[in-house]
Order: sequence, then structure tokens, then C-alpha cells
Amino acid sequence: MQRSRYERIGITGSPATGKKTLAKSLSRETAFRVVNINYLCISRGAIVGRDRYGIIADTLKLKRIVSKEIGEDKFIIIGHLLPYVVSKKDLDIVFILRCNPYVLEARLRERRYAEKKVLMNVGAEVLGTTYTDAVKRYGIDKIHVIDTSTKTPDDVTKEALSILNGNSKYDGLDIDWLELVRKKGDLRRIFPDSYY
Repeated sequence: MQRSRYERIGITGSPATGKKTLAKSLSRETAFRVVNINYLCISRGAIVGRDRYGIIADTLKLKRIVSKEIGEDKFIIIGHLLPYVVSKKDLDIVFILRCNPYVLEARLRERRYAEKKVLMNVGAEVLGTTYTDAVKRYGIDKIHVIDTSTKTPDDVTKEALSILNGNSKYDGLDIDWLELVRKKGDLRRIFPDSYY
């Protein structure tokens, strides 16, 4: 079992960036329990409604549920809703998993996401929505970005363990998927007027 400088770990990012995979690996290495925000949302009924793409979370209720669930224990908490339901004081470090939008698009299609949901999630990754919201919520000092585009799950775990042991840090400020998509001429395809 590995020792960690950090005992309250958050993992967030767009769908299909590898959050659950990393959480399981880190849990095996640290023996910290994993708390899945999506599971809590559904199992505890923190839902205000549904649309054709899934559930709509009741973030106020979910905040209270998450706060009770994590307590003072050592934990790894995961989910794309992390910045909206977990406070800064409750986390020592936040991993934000990023992914090249073209790689992410292929992963989402492989998971058979609806077309609109594919483009909405890819668009959010291009704009860095989760990254921006996490930095606003937790501050750049608590953030460590891992680009999972071309890394194996083992590579991602090794990088995460390295930061947990104080050996490296990456704030991800230089990631610019918007410029990549613009250069490829895909802005209108990823952000069609009819979807917004």
C-alpha cells in the first residue's frame, strides 16, 4: 500500500476521460474508499427531473448527501459534478482528467452516446468547462491535470501516484483544444447552432 501526502482526493473530468478507472487503481494503491457522486445522486434520489439524455441532479440535495458521506475519512471522490457539490475545504487535491476532443468523441461514440450528447460533452471539453469550474472552486494550487488522450490506465495511475507523493505537478494551463478544433475547421460541426 502506498502512502500519500493527500488523504481527500477528488477526480473530475468529462465523461469517458477515465475517472472511474483511475479511482479504482488509486484505491487499490492507497486503500482509500471510493465515493461515486453519480451513484449517490441516483441511489439517494438527488434528482429534480429527467430529459432524453439522462437525469438532472438536485445539486443542493447532493451537496448535503456528499458532505455526510465523505465525513473525515480518507477518500477518493469522483464525478463530473465534483466542482458543484464538494467544497474546497473538503479536498486536499483535485485531479482533472482532460482528453483530446477527437479521442473523446471516439470514446463517447463507442459508448453509444446520442449524437447531441456526444457533441455537448466534446464541446464542454473543448471549452474546458470542467477545468474552469474546478479551478474557480478549488484554486489552481489544488489542481493537477492529467491528459488521458494517449496514456494507458497504468500510465495515468503512475502519474497520479507521482503527484500524490509530491514528485510532480501540472496545472494544465497550456491545454488549448479550442485552437486545435479551430485549426481543423470543426467549430461549426462540434458547436452546431441547432444544439444551443
